[in-house]
Amino acid sequence: MVCGVDRVTGALIGLKSEDRKAMALVSRLCLSHGLPDHGAEIHQLLALSCRPMKEWLPPTVLESMGWGDIVLIDGEDLSPTAEAEELASGFSTVAAGMEEMLFQKLVDLLDKQPSSLASSYYTNIREFVIRHPIAKLDEIRDFGAELTSSLWACLQQFYEPIPEFWSIRGKIPICAHCRGAMRLRFNQLACRSTACSMSNPTEVKEYRGRENLVRVSHSIRQYWVEPGIDEIRLFDALIHCGKTPRLYPNRDRVDIEINDVGIDLKAYTSPELLAWRLNRSIGGLAFYERKWLVIPDWLAQSVPAYVRRVSGILEGSARAIRCLTLSDALGELSNDA
Repeated sequence: MVCGVDRVTGALIGLKSEDRKAMALVSRLCLSHGLPDHGAEIHQLLALSCRPMKEWLPPTVLESMGWGDIVLIDGEDLSPTAEAEELASGFSTVAAGMEEMLFQKLVDLLDKQPSSLASSYYTNIREFVIRHPIAKLDEIRDFGAELTSSLWACLQQFYEPIPEFWSIRGKIPICAHCRGAMRLRFNQLACRSTACSMSNPTEVKEYRGRENLVRVSHSIRQYWVEPGIDEIRLFDALIHCGKTPRLYPNRDRVDIEINDVGIDLKAYTSPELLAWRLNRSIGGLAFYERKWLVIPDWLAQSVPAYVRRVSGILEGSARAIRCLTLSDALGELSNDA
């Protein structure tokens, strides 16, 4: 919970000194460019953070870095976007807090398992969550039979009750493509997932009653489910082509491994920010002879020259990475001997 007063020791609400410093930086940037003081009030600043930065910060500053279209807070989940997390990566307390909040318990439990078994558990849990953003409690229970009791208990904490206001005539409409919840938008049903709605026509699979129905939590949806929609799409397509890809191998070394190709799928709004991240570290791609960065087709089509812009900024070890769209990656891999 956020309020405009300073946080005192032991309080669960209020602003810390770091929050005030961030607000002051926004105020300074706005005022020095003749804009209204958007950093003066925390609730206004949070609301603006749900919109592209070019709409409320100096566009000339953002254009030079390619950050204009970045949104800091997801309007659907009201949680930080992947781009916001990347921009905050230099502030260790922010990144560490987020990681601890989301996955540290799962990591600790997997560390107690043999390496190969831990990798298998991780892949199975993550795939289940991505394929079941909305689930009945008995579906989670049935899947939990394949896990240790502690991992099953951890998995249950990834889910939370569905808000009553999500109901439409007492039921939850389920998307036929991603199996996530849908919502009314301009008096028409639409999938809540950007990755899904940008790639698929609107189609309702079913209406499910709210009894014993749960959803993945905000943060898990933002960091696993939303990017996972395109990851699973490519993985399933490769299986359909008769290939044998591995999903999230070695506890997420890369998103997909197939022969000597390591594949990471990224859906950053800003190609420049994505290249900046890779220039800092290429992560698990370093373990593969062929290193592929795959961009979802819907994003490559909506952002001009996305692939070229990323490739043109890569430097150092990142220059070994090949950037291509999901459809191009699928076309090449399906023809690989």
